[in-house]
Amino acid sequence: MKRFVKRIVMMIALAMPVMAFAQRPVGPLQAEFKMPIYRNAKVADLTIVVPENGPKVANVEFFNPEGAKIRTETFKLKPGTNHCNVKHIDKLADGRYVTMVQLGDTTLKRLLRIEHVPEIEAPTEPIPYRKLIFTPDKYMFEKISKNLKIEYSKPQIYEAVPNKDSIVVYIGGNNFYRAEDGRFIIDVVANPYVERYGLYAKKPYYYVMAADKPEGPYERIEGPRPPIAKDGRMHLFTGGAMMCNDYLDQDKYEIYDPAKHGTYKLTDIRIAKQIDPRDLGAVKAAYRTYWAYVTTSTGDTVLLSDQPVFQDIPVYHEDQWDTGFTTNDNFGNSWLSEDGKTLYIARGQTVRRDAPYDLAYDMVDGRILTVYSTQDGKTWKYHHAFTADGERDTPYTQQYGARICKMPDAGLYLVFVEHFVGDMQQSSLDLDYSRDGVNFYDAPGDGPFLYTDNLDDFYFGGLYNFDTDIVQSGNNYYQMVAQVMTWPHFFPEPLFARNHLAEVTAGDYERIFGNRGMKEKLPYFDKVGGWEGLAKMTREGHSSIAVISYRADGWFGVKAGDKTGTFVTNPIAGGGRLFVNADIEEGGRLDIEVVGCANKQKVSLSGDGIHMPAFDLPDGPFKLRVKMRNATLYTMYIE
Repeated sequence: MKRFVKRIVMMIALAMPVMAFAQRPVGPLQAEFKMPIYRNAKVADLTIVVPENGPKVANVEFFNPEGAKIRTETFKLKPGTNHCNVKHIDKLADGRYVTMVQLGDTTLKRLLRIEHVPEIEAPTEPIPYRKLIFTPDKYMFEKISKNLKIEYSKPQIYEAVPNKDSIVVYIGGNNFYRAEDGRFIIDVVANPYVERYGLYAKKPYYYVMAADKPEGPYERIEGPRPPIAKDGRMHLFTGGAMMCNDYLDQDKYEIYDPAKHGTYKLTDIRIAKQIDPRDLGAVKAAYRTYWAYVTTSTGDTVLLSDQPVFQDIPVYHEDQWDTGFTTNDNFGNSWLSEDGKTLYIARGQTVRRDAPYDLAYDMVDGRILTVYSTQDGKTWKYHHAFTADGERDTPYTQQYGARICKMPDAGLYLVFVEHFVGDMQQSSLDLDYSRDGVNFYDAPGDGPFLYTDNLDDFYFGGLYNFDTDIVQSGNNYYQMVAQVMTWPHFFPEPLFARNHLAEVTAGDYERIFGNRGMKEKLPYFDKVGGWEGLAKMTREGHSSIAVISYRADGWFGVKAGDKTGTFVTNPIAGGGRLFVNADIEEGGRLDIEVVGCANKQKVSLSGDGIHMPAFDLPDGPFKLRVKMRNATLYTMYIE
């Protein structure tokens, strides 16, 4: 079975011109850009579908974000699907470009979204960090040979706590640590079925599971929760709170007035969700709006603006288009800039998509995780989304949230993305990274960090709520994936009409999804056994809590095969002793030497270890030259 999942593209938001609009066609004429965002791309694929005896020519006009016409192109068409290449889009500035696609008497309005994200440049000063992690960019390397490749390691996944309770629709993990007695502990929350609404429980129940090994098996224990060991959980990362899941619980609120309400810090800012329209006193909150608020030095809780920061758009209609701040309920956490003057958050943006790349059964057009920032909580800036357009992307990829984690001693941000693919109805765990906390990049490799295309795997349906606390055992890091499931993402809709998973039928699926393109657009529809197969997946499906493991500090590795590869680092500040995390095969080599200064040092290492001593480093700036064959270098430490 071929890998279906690829990766999603990014987006940028600027103002759109107001123009005449043609509604989504109900007939066979279709037009849409293949990718929601074109990031650092040269060509955009405008896909146009026409019937037999349909238009033979498409006339397309392009308007810049200010509303000025900048281009006109003509494309010849044949019956069926036409891929029209719009060239030289790399010459366009960031923004949303309106395209008016004229097909005979029909005009379709579409957005061409352009984003340029710079390459990671080499540092201008000697690298000061104590943990050297080698990402595939210019930051760490002055030179690197073609015989070396940089990729991330694939983690191992274990079904640590399966759900064995028939009245529970899903379980989740709240906490993961090693106890003082040496056991590994997971706190479990179980959500029982709710009559006539069989998904979310108002009163979940909790219990504790323990195992002798981090990967399990785990058994339920009674009595008080075992105390955590002193080193029972590692906090490798820093990062702020999940800012977008609070609710306003006062009756009335004032708008922030510094003379009356005192001061606040950036880290005090929160964003509250208002589901139903409501009078907040100073403002009238509309349906599903999000408001920045803060508790100040005077103890007052106040709104920071009379305008919402975001508004949810579950479904786009008629002339409604994404603006950059039209969002959904998928979000990430917050983090501060290096100078502490800017607060960043990750938030899911809902992007409008039209046929042939819409998925009617998804109910929303596209969710793309986007970076926003503020310096005061009143004014917010749109930056861009996380991942890049590339061969692993499809028109159907989306993002359901992320954990953005800063490693201060490595000058690196790791982004654990909950990556969703609409036409597979699967979610997986992806990995992105950043050096500046503003621009984010794809990690190397041929697919998501953690994904399966095996229908029988316990995590085929999805992985959610990735926990970034780490437990180390031996040479491996272990992390908990709080929610894992076998069933496809859309299983709740048939379940809403039933009291139990076991009651879902093929007829439920066909009734709900038969007219929404699932049979035609779901790649594994026939392989799973059609409507009955989907119903069977739901009836027999179950949720779990998973634990994944990978080598300590082993997210990325510089890998050499049979041919010797060499790289030279950019200047390093130095001072201290060098240790190496590497796996050198029998007969392989890993030679490290100091270059670029008078104090020469050299060592040849062998074996497999996460903390192999190398040599003392000089104090001044220097470079490291590494020669390697049949080896993988993960991390260097300066201690």
